[in-house]
Amino acid sequence: MHVQLWQMLLIIAYGFFINYDKNGTMIGTSQPVTAGLIVGLIMGDLKTGLYIGATLQLMTLGISSFGGASVPDYQTAALVGSYIAISTKQDASIGITLAIPVAMLMVQLDVLKWSINIFFQNKAEKFAEAENYKGIERMHYCGVLCTMCTSGIPVLLTVIFGPKLVGGIINYIPDWLSSGLSIAGGLLPAVGIGLLLRYLPVKSYFGYLIVGFVAAVYLDIPILGVALIGFAIALIIYKNKSVEAVSPVVAGGMDEDE
Repeated sequence: MHVQLWQMLLIIAYGFFINYDKNGTMIGTSQPVTAGLIVGLIMGDLKTGLYIGATLQLMTLGISSFGGASVPDYQTAALVGSYIAISTKQDASIGITLAIPVAMLMVQLDVLKWSINIFFQNKAEKFAEAENYKGIERMHYCGVLCTMCTSGIPVLLTVIFGPKLVGGIINYIPDWLSSGLSIAGGLLPAVGIGLLLRYLPVKSYFGYLIVGFVAAVYLDIPILGVALIGFAIALIIYKNKSVEAVSPVVAGGMDEDE
């Protein structure tokens, strides 16, 4: 398929916007199925884009980034996989196969992004102490730009050089860099969960925390299953409290004459 210039420009622009939407505006274009839909519309093959996006959407069920945790970026992967499959006239399964390693690669880039943004945050704190509000604003924009480049640059390079670049980048990443980023990525979830537990009312719901821990560690239930158990417990508690709240009102509204 001959890709026209306007299609390439729209794909690149969307590549920069998708990560900004996920971390900033929350419009909803950062979901894998939406990414596949948009790429399919731009490239003129809606069926392939939706197939790839919907398949990768299933892989995100039960996966979320809490605290500082970095998770596979199936949104950008759906964008890249859909573009490669449609532009090279390959079957959708080829796009999915290429998209999965992209999602894994984006984990490392996400860790790198957070590491770079620490520098901008420290600079912003120094500007705040000096009451330099313009400097704070500049650091904010630098952080936003870094976030956008995390997905934008891989998409830009993919559009320019094609699918061979994706596999080449993964193969030529030095072991020391990939190992270091993997260690950092492994530590960040623990830090994120620790921060969450610091602000959540853990003492009041410690029993439920133990139930979730046993289900995940000893019973080996997938994260989606644990989430569903938590949802069921929350629903039962909500209904019981609703009944308790209604009962005194009903009882108080009746008297002996009635």
